[in-house]
Amino acid sequence: MPEAAARAPRTQQQRRDETRRALLDAAVESLIEVGFARTTTLEVQRRANVSRGALLHHFPSKAELMVAAIDHLAEMRARELKQLAQQLPEERDGRARTAAVLDLLWQCFSGTMFQVSMELRTAARTDPELRPVLVTGERALRDRIFSQAKVLFGKDVAEHPGIERALDLTLQLMIGAAMTGVLHKDDSRLRSLIDDWKVLFPTVLGLRRKR
Repeated sequence: MPEAAARAPRTQQQRRDETRRALLDAAVESLIEVGFARTTTLEVQRRANVSRGALLHHFPSKAELMVAAIDHLAEMRARELKQLAQQLPEERDGRARTAAVLDLLWQCFSGTMFQVSMELRTAARTDPELRPVLVTGERALRDRIFSQAKVLFGKDVAEHPGIERALDLTLQLMIGAAMTGVLHKDDSRLRSLIDDWKVLFPTVLGLRRKR
């Protein structure tokens, strides 16, 4: 029997999922190539080769499309990190594993996802529609990073009472360092800062916040 005849027809849900993925892939591609200002809904529609109605069904506004694109990038990065995590040191070697996990997290702030998210942050400062959607999206992204990081660190670190504070500080340090890197391109200095943080992280993990 010919392959085309044997293949089951796509369900309506599968067609919707494929359209949504095509739109998100097109949005990410456009953001990377031409930036936020020139990534219009019409541009995304053209790149995805879908109808206007299909785009508006999935994303009624540009703000929702942009935040979904960041989430799409984050999912792609999460799958990549999951594969890389298989190469981490064993949990019993706690210090080496912690350093390796922090290296993986730093990769999240030195690639495409971070550059795109920074463009959206800048745009959100004066865009009343984008700002609340982006805030909600970034909170969800933070929760995802925290959840994934805890798995990567291993049980002993993940269950430590100071883990969330230490991770918050880690994210703020890496965001600041990555923003500096975008302008100054001083990779060796940034690498040195991250190496210092790997040494300090266990101490920060053990700190007790004063109330």
